[in-house]
Amino acid sequence: MRHPNSINLLTYWNAKRGKRPFPARRDIEPADISKYLPHVLIGELGHDGTWCFRLAGTALCALAGQELKGLPIAGLWLAEGRRNFSSILKAAQEGAPAILSLDGLSQGGRVLQAEAVFMPLAAGDPRGAMTCDRIFGAISVFDTPYWVGSDALQGFSTTGFKLFDPARPNPFLVNRPEIAMPALPDATKRKRNIRGFSRRNLILIDGGRKE
Repeated sequence: MRHPNSINLLTYWNAKRGKRPFPARRDIEPADISKYLPHVLIGELGHDGTWCFRLAGTALCALAGQELKGLPIAGLWLAEGRRNFSSILKAAQEGAPAILSLDGLSQGGRVLQAEAVFMPLAAGDPRGAMTCDRIFGAISVFDTPYWVGSDALQGFSTTGFKLFDPARPNPFLVNRPEIAMPALPDATKRKRNIRGFSRRNLILIDGGRKE
């Protein structure tokens, strides 16, 4: 975890959840995180199990070259990496916040580095049963290149990720090491297909919250 946006948003999420597994959507106040809103996303779980953008900040839409609301979050990933990404979101849904190291490939073949954070939220009454059907997150680019906004993202590949256990003391300081992901072959040949995303089967990753 290297980007200040990730660190500060994780700290905010942890403070808002208190002793609960995760906070409710109503606990997140935009005014509290106004500095980070261009990079923030809220994901909503659809009836078919697909996570879609309910909200996407202006920096994310500029990076993608289009409005993202209603589109699958996994559509921002290159096709070969979507299954693993969906599995990481599954772990976050089960209560384990996730940090992802990313390489982003543009339509013109340019590459950038970014970091994403995904944290579970409940949409309903925070006093009732906690069921995660929202994801609170952010995608932050390191040293934003000059071409962002004019050369749209073709897709991300995940180069590593960490899952955090909120039940441990200082869970975001003492945590699991990053798990490296294999590089995607011939990434520059991949075609952009955000709207053409099709749901694939999920695989489980050890480390999610267990009841």
